[in-house]
This record gives sequence, C-alpha cells and structure tokens, in this order.
Amino acid sequence: MSAIFFVEAAKSGRPYDLIDPYEKKKTGELQAAEVFRALIEQAWATGDPGIVFLDRMNRDNPTPQIGEIESTNPCGEQPLLPLEACNLGSINLAKFVITQQDEPAVDFTGLREIVWSSVRFLDDTIDMSKYPIQEIDSMVKANRKIGLGVMGFADLLYQMQVPYNSEEALRIAEEVMGFIQTESHEASVRLAVERGVFQN
Repeated sequence: MSAIFFVEAAKSGRPYDLIDPYEKKKTGELQAAEVFRALIEQAWATGDPGIVFLDRMNRDNPTPQIGEIESTNPCGEQPLLPLEACNLGSINLAKFVITQQDEPAVDFTGLREIVWSSVRFLDDTIDMSKYPIQEIDSMVKANRKIGLGVMGFADLLYQMQVPYNSEEALRIAEEVMGFIQTESHEASVRLAVERGVFQN
C-alpha cells in the first residue's frame, strides 16, 4: 500500500486492503480513517507508534539491486534491507554554540570537524563490531550504512536565546541539518577515496 493511497483512503473514508507481504494476497481490510485516527491519538498520547511507508522508503533505496527495504532499526531512523544492522551516532548540538560579535552563534567550524570525525568513527564501528551471524556481518560490511543524527537542539536554541517554536528556530534547524548532511556526504566521499567504495 502506498502512503498516498492510505492518506487518500483516510480522507475519503474508504477501506484499504491488508496484504500479506510474503504471499502478496489480500487477508482483510480496515477503515483507513479509523486506523489513521488511532495512530494519531496514540502518537499524541505516547509518542508512538511511528508510521513507516515501506513503498516510499524503497523509492529512495540506494541499493535496490541488493533487495527491498523491509524494516527499520527499532526507533525508525535507518531503513534496513534483510540481514542489515545499523550503526548510529548523535552529535550534541549544545556543544556547538560560540560567541561572535557579542552574539551567540552556531560553531560551524567545530561542527564540521565533529561531523567528519563522526563519519570516520561510525565507519570504523562497522569493522570493529561483532555481529550475531555471518550473513549480517557480510551484509553490513558490504553496504556500510551509518546513521549520524543530532541531540541537544533545544539546548542550542536556549543558549542562542531563540524560542523553540519560532521561524528562526526552523531556519537554524534547516541550516544546521543541511550543513551536517553536506559535510557527512563529503566525509563519506573522502573515505571512499581512502578505503575504496563500499562493495554493494
């Protein structure tokens, strides 16, 4: 089922089919609006469940020739192929506030340094980790997926005296995450030059 179909079915009050992922056969149906309401109420009350549309994830799958994404890690940050594991790390953004011209600012020089170190560190963990079975070991080392995230964003905003629910906070979030994404991709390219491209 596609994300678009589910949302449209929820909006229009239509049911959607339950499909066995292995047999590819219909096993039943549910009212999309009822399921959507239950998901949203629980997410509001508890923070869970997260919602994942595997068809949408598979459109962005960087290695479709290896297989389809079937799941994520427990918190949902990293889409995973069968027999994959993920190595995750977080940068504490609260540590990257400096004073420039008597004003608090993001320390992009320090952030760049930690991003590059983190990418190298996470890539190293792939080789240093022990995996429960050989198939997982082989898949992880052939794909070399890493996940680099952040924590401490609210603390960064507090130090910068920026309200969390402001347009300025959104601008900072986009700038910081865009910077981290660009720098982590460049660090990954550098690793590929040094160590060779990943097998898959």
